[in-house]
Amino acid sequence: MDRTRRNRRSRLPGSAPLPPGMLRRGRAIEPDIRMGRVLARLTLAFLALGVLVSLGVAGVAYGAYSDLAASLKPRLAAIENRESFETTRLYDRNGQLLYEFFGAGKRTRVSIDQVSTYLISATVAIEDRTFFENRGVDYLGIARTLLTSLQAGEETGGASTITQQLIKNVVLSDEERRYENRYQRKLIEIILAQELSEQYSKNDILELYLNEIYYGNLAYGIEAAANVYFGIPAKDLNLPQAALLAGLPQLPNVYDPFNYLDGGVLKGVRLGDGWLSPAYRLPTGTPPPKWRQVAVLRQMVDEGIISDPVARRAAAVDLAFASQDVPLNAPHFVFYVRRLLEEEYGPQFANMGLSVYTTIDLDLQRMAQEKAAERIQELEARNIHNAAVVILQPNTGQILAMVGSIDYNKTIPTKTPGESGNVLDGQVNVTVRERQPGSALKPFTYLAAMERGMTPETVIWDVPTKFPLIAGEWYEPQNYNGRWNGPVRMRAALANSLNMPAVKALKYAGIDETISLLRRAGITTLQRGSGFYGLALTLGGGEVTPLELTTAYNTLASGGRYYPPVAILKVVDSSGRTLQEFRPTLRPQTLNPDHVAIITDMLSDDAARAPVWGLNSKLKLSRPAAVKTGTSNDWRDAWAVGYTPYVTVGVWTGNNNNEPTKKVESLTGGGVIWHNIMEELFANPKFQRLLAEPYLDGRLPLDFTKPSWLVRKPICPLPGPYHVSREELFAPDMLPAGSVPVSDTTQLCRDIFTEVQVVRLSDAPIETTSLITDTAVAAQWYCAPGEGQSIASEQVTTILTWNVPPPDPDEQIVYTWEGMQSAMGDWTVAPIVASAIPPCTAEMLTPHTPPVPGAVRMPDLRRFGENQAKEQLAALGIFNVYVDYQTRDRIPDVFDDYAPYAVVSTLPAPGEWIDPNMTVVLGVRAP
Repeated sequence: MDRTRRNRRSRLPGSAPLPPGMLRRGRAIEPDIRMGRVLARLTLAFLALGVLVSLGVAGVAYGAYSDLAASLKPRLAAIENRESFETTRLYDRNGQLLYEFFGAGKRTRVSIDQVSTYLISATVAIEDRTFFENRGVDYLGIARTLLTSLQAGEETGGASTITQQLIKNVVLSDEERRYENRYQRKLIEIILAQELSEQYSKNDILELYLNEIYYGNLAYGIEAAANVYFGIPAKDLNLPQAALLAGLPQLPNVYDPFNYLDGGVLKGVRLGDGWLSPAYRLPTGTPPPKWRQVAVLRQMVDEGIISDPVARRAAAVDLAFASQDVPLNAPHFVFYVRRLLEEEYGPQFANMGLSVYTTIDLDLQRMAQEKAAERIQELEARNIHNAAVVILQPNTGQILAMVGSIDYNKTIPTKTPGESGNVLDGQVNVTVRERQPGSALKPFTYLAAMERGMTPETVIWDVPTKFPLIAGEWYEPQNYNGRWNGPVRMRAALANSLNMPAVKALKYAGIDETISLLRRAGITTLQRGSGFYGLALTLGGGEVTPLELTTAYNTLASGGRYYPPVAILKVVDSSGRTLQEFRPTLRPQTLNPDHVAIITDMLSDDAARAPVWGLNSKLKLSRPAAVKTGTSNDWRDAWAVGYTPYVTVGVWTGNNNNEPTKKVESLTGGGVIWHNIMEELFANPKFQRLLAEPYLDGRLPLDFTKPSWLVRKPICPLPGPYHVSREELFAPDMLPAGSVPVSDTTQLCRDIFTEVQVVRLSDAPIETTSLITDTAVAAQWYCAPGEGQSIASEQVTTILTWNVPPPDPDEQIVYTWEGMQSAMGDWTVAPIVASAIPPCTAEMLTPHTPPVPGAVRMPDLRRFGENQAKEQLAALGIFNVYVDYQTRDRIPDVFDDYAPYAVVSTLPAPGEWIDPNMTVVLGVRAP
């Protein structure tokens, strides 16, 4: 580059003609250059004097400045003698190369006349609006920042010019750039920025800056940025592209557009009136890079560079980005680690010649991706096209595999009418994208409920229930299969993923309390508050990332200790010095370990899952494992997340554009992938050695270990298929002090059933769609006998009635479910509450009062054998029996329906009274 040794005041690049108004505002600025230079030097002299006095040196202010400036001037040579890049390499945990950052990234130096004037204008507007007027330093900007800091009571930053940024990035050392050296650094920046402005023209400084600045995604300089993001040279950037790129250098990671693409496109936004105000709110969901682009356009309008309509049109443009196809291993994980390195070492990490040893095992990574791709290929006809997998190590948090998509280099556009975008966007790392988890949050809901006092014995009513919302609306959760199951307990509800019990458990626990527990487990994305999520939270009403959800389950696998995800084992510099190294430490308990052990026992109970999933489904492995699935609304996301004591695997399946699948539920999608990955981990000796690394004896703990103080005690056996267990686990904090286990069923069930002696008023079956609470309805079948009433003994029986919770004024509830009428052992469980059974009256009992003392009702003996029937009558005190053998000619229509010697009819008929002296006639089929 041709460097001049005088300060050219030209505002424009020599060979880059600009549209009217570009690069400068409408007003003229003609400062007194000579006077400004003197004032600037005097100001700096006083700044320098403060530093020199601390060293015991004092002198004339102007002389102090000159001396300090003279001592610093040689450092400007660093601009011409910059160090070359050193390649930083990423490896897996075994030393296999994952990726090389060639020359620290991409950089192609270009002259200023090869840069789009839109980009130059946008950069000056957003980074240093007085660039073409200032002498390398914006003293008014410094004053404004100082005032703002004083008003805020803290340092607010800002006021660095483009020239100062160039000095900071190229001339200053890493030590000088450290935060604690910021005041000395700022002084050096100011002095050298002025000196640089004396030696170089504005065009030269701007050219240096645009070739040095970092734009994210390994793009150094504007030419590389234009190529990386848009696949074009810098001179061809249009206004929307230029405004986006000009905003990236401030926070390249935060404003990275690749994290927010939809089908390779960053959607435009329509700006309304008032958008030029910084307080203007863009539409909800507008991603950070779009916010930043609008901020650049706003500044360009404010500076008179472009007009309001031009800026609005630019903001509305959908920006298409260049493909990011790259030959690398585990690409999503590589870019995840790159962001960590940038946060730790800055974008210059790629220059530093580092050897970065990561936590993943490349063979394991490839296996997980293959299993995911195989299953998605099998299901493509059901409109599901992508999957993501995270594998973590309990008790350390190490990421063993991170599969962000089934194919990094593949894109599949939707073919579904009415949908848009891509069903597969291979370059999007879904493991760090927020998705609805469906029922996968339920274990944490029940953990929160246990913290509030719920126990595994607590009965939760799985019946239709409405919860109030706003404006008279109601929330009405439904179960996955559309059925209601009545009284259930935590184990059955969790294992079979019943929705209503989970919603009621969330209400019991509290939404804020549950969100707090989720944060303690490792989920930080739920930031909108309980009012936003409501009771739908436990059914997937809040979005989480697969990485965070798997981390939360890894907290369960770690016995309630949260271990943040770890991606880097060791970083070594080019001289062999270790800069950082991960050393596992025992983390504090964030969840109650007793409660976690109980939840793990429930999640690993195949028998408890049987009513919905059946025995030996894909959720049961050849080794003990705990697992939970989740399916979001409209079949958009299908999850399976589970763990053993030594590995945690989380799987998401669905479409990138969030369109529904053809009813692919969790077991079919994520469940099969989870099963296949787990079984391969068990079968492969190499993977077994990897999983055994944290254990001193090299032996995997195959079984879950429960705390010895957990108590297993009997519980009331409820009727129905969801209640196979007659015992349950309890933590010490769930049992009253000094309590003694009870085994008597009556005592165990007293809170659930009421034992009632009744007169059965009708033999007709009870026909009802809901639990009977009305006395008039109950009187059709039962009444409660009183003392002194003459009632036949066979008419009096004992039944069990349901105890339901007291009414909740905030709920509308209907007690209806399958199996309301059932039996529990020898007991009849009636679909009724005890308070609804009326006292017996004489009118009720008239049909049931014996006509003579000792009379009994004739039982139904049809199809009983002859001798069996006689035994039944003898038990009632009836011994006068006559047998009438009936041949085919007497009963031709039913003769073949009965076995020989079977009772066909009786006299009296069933239900009629039998006088003690009466002879009973048995009509028996002749042989």
